[in-house]
Amino acid sequence: MNEPQTGLPDLAAALRLFDETTGALAAQVQRLESLLSARTRELVEANARLTAANRELAERLAQLDRLTAWLDLVLGSVASGVVAVDPLGVVTTCNPAAAAALSKVLADPVGAHWATAFPGSPLLEVLRDGRPRRYERTVPGPGGKRILACSAAPVRAEPAAPGASPVGSTLLGAVEIFEDVTELRRLHDHLEREDRLRQLGAMAAGVAHEVRNPLNGIQGFASLLLHDLAGNDPDSLRRRRWAEAIGAGVRDLDRTVGDLLTFTRARAPDRRPTIPGDLARAVCDLVRAEAPPQVALTLADRWQGGEVALDPGQIRQVLLNLVQNAVHAVAEARSDQGGEGGPGRVVVTADQALAEDGGLRLRLTIDDDGPGIAPELRQHLFTPFHSTRSQGTGLGLAIAHTLIAGHGGAISVEDGPLGGARFTVTLPA
Repeated sequence: MNEPQTGLPDLAAALRLFDETTGALAAQVQRLESLLSARTRELVEANARLTAANRELAERLAQLDRLTAWLDLVLGSVASGVVAVDPLGVVTTCNPAAAAALSKVLADPVGAHWATAFPGSPLLEVLRDGRPRRYERTVPGPGGKRILACSAAPVRAEPAAPGASPVGSTLLGAVEIFEDVTELRRLHDHLEREDRLRQLGAMAAGVAHEVRNPLNGIQGFASLLLHDLAGNDPDSLRRRRWAEAIGAGVRDLDRTVGDLLTFTRARAPDRRPTIPGDLARAVCDLVRAEAPPQVALTLADRWQGGEVALDPGQIRQVLLNLVQNAVHAVAEARSDQGGEGGPGRVVVTADQALAEDGGLRLRLTIDDDGPGIAPELRQHLFTPFHSTRSQGTGLGLAIAHTLIAGHGGAISVEDGPLGGARFTVTLPA
């Protein structure tokens, strides 16, 4: 018998090991392929879900853009001013109407702090206590001060639970909505004034008629006394002075009665083509002839619009009253100062101005360097029997207001560039 060989590899065992290893590797590859396939399916599904989410997000962003554009169009179309601020009071939204109304206070509203332009504003109070408010604000505008009626409310996050109270929810900021009520307020004040003046006018007309008849009698008796007191003895001279004083007082009263009747019977203007500069020059020449030497009266004629259809008699009466008032105010101020500081100044200017509707207006301004008129007195300045002069009747400016209103114009008073008062008359051209 042959004995088995020693030291040679067991080929059969090696083959078996190879087969087992190959099978294990094949099984492992199969498992890896299965795992890869599962992971691939998961990635495909996740990618599909992500693609759908991206599509939905893109659609929502597009909807948000459309909604934002729509809101911008809405805010741009709204005549009311809309301003929103964040919790720190920084402006985040300002529609065109608000930007236009606030342009002289906030040139670039978005990003600006509200307290910079309006310290102590009720809108900032809304941020502090979360309570809605209604109030008014005055801002400078192209035609002077504008009155804004404002309403402010907090902006809060929606409560977590439906129907829950918003109190305690997160405060996101505040919003203010305002309307320009300047013209409405002016119309309301004008109607109130017209009603008061109508009642006052009816009463004054009756009083004027009742007073004028006795005045005529007193004037006649005073004239008879002067005729009878023709002697030159001291007693006759003294009595003549008394009679002359009576006559002068009656004439003053008669002028006042005449002003009353003029005020209560304001007639429609008799419009005729008139050159404003010539009219103002004639008034200045008349006043200058009687003005005291401590007052310098000058005219600046800058009107370039040619003839204007107006009632020259009525506008002359208005200008005469305004210029005489200015001269008297400056003269009294210079007398109180003992003549120091040189002559006082009164400047009458005729020029043009643009109305809010873009139309041309004739503007007549009377500036002086007198003491001016206190703001608290200005609202009553055109009311009958209200006068800032001890010798005034309080009817001159009331009549001027009535005559200018009859022309469709306006008259106003403010602080002037010379340090005193400025009266401005604007008339349609």
